[in-house]
Amino acid sequence: MGPFVASLSQVMEAFDSYRLGYVAQSLTLGVSAGHTCRLAGATPQRLESLIAMNLEELQRLLEFNASRGIEVFRIGSSLVPFGSHPVNTLTWWKTFGRDFEHLARLARRSHQRLSMHPSPAGASLSSRHARVREASLAELRYSARVLDLLEAGPESRVVLHVGGAAPTREEALVAAHRFLDEMPESLRERLTIEHDDKVWSAREVLPLAREHGVPMVGDNLHNAVLASTPVMSLKELLREAASTWTALDLRPKFHLASQRPQARAGAHSDRVDPADFRKMVAALPVPADLMLEAKEKDVAVFALRQLANERRGRRGGAGAPAP
Repeated sequence: MGPFVASLSQVMEAFDSYRLGYVAQSLTLGVSAGHTCRLAGATPQRLESLIAMNLEELQRLLEFNASRGIEVFRIGSSLVPFGSHPVNTLTWWKTFGRDFEHLARLARRSHQRLSMHPSPAGASLSSRHARVREASLAELRYSARVLDLLEAGPESRVVLHVGGAAPTREEALVAAHRFLDEMPESLRERLTIEHDDKVWSAREVLPLAREHGVPMVGDNLHNAVLASTPVMSLKELLREAASTWTALDLRPKFHLASQRPQARAGAHSDRVDPADFRKMVAALPVPADLMLEAKEKDVAVFALRQLANERRGRRGGAGAPAP
């Protein structure tokens, strides 16, 4: 049987080998740990209040994840509002040091793999403009600092896109290489690079990641929307991307999403189509973590778990953790 026609029972037998995670916000709790404000209102007092609120909500999220057996979670970039902007003059890492220590213990006890993902507008690799590069570096330093404060292991990374392709693709790639070359090693070791659905295909990003010893996140939907030349199958994508993680003795991580019906190409659906999940699991070369990029966040995780429970129930097996 080929990799893309694996039966549901075959996929579910392997279900426990693959951890599922979600992005930033629990719809079940109604909590996001991402409260922020407008730049004009970003006073030190307001920022300190928001950080305290977000850290309290992050604790609730991590406790919720631990109670539901969720071990893969992306923290929103607004955990510390304007964390990389000059308007935030707080030494928040000192003021809230004990809070981060408590959160680190909680995450460690529950084996949660954490990550962050600045928006492409907030950080990229390929710009030639000094101001943009400085802002990107500040955002990466902020994100890495959060993961460091949470005592996250080397598998916990800041996900970054390459960026634009101006003025030419060749010059943009040169800029990306230079940015990675000049980056402090401690920061580069917190990064993972992701191909996208608009500018840089997986086959273009892989050599960049390999040359600098940075793992690449493979994304099934991006690969379908912006195909490589020659076309890279899902199986090849996951095999090649996984090798960039295993070369560092790290468990691979991938993004899993489904196309939202009647929306622009690449728009995420509310949940992951079970067919996309089956294809992803069948194509994985090694055990890995799957970050669901779905509008319904944790609910999307529980929907796939319910699918597993129903199948196992018919087979008389044990169920996955209930939502």
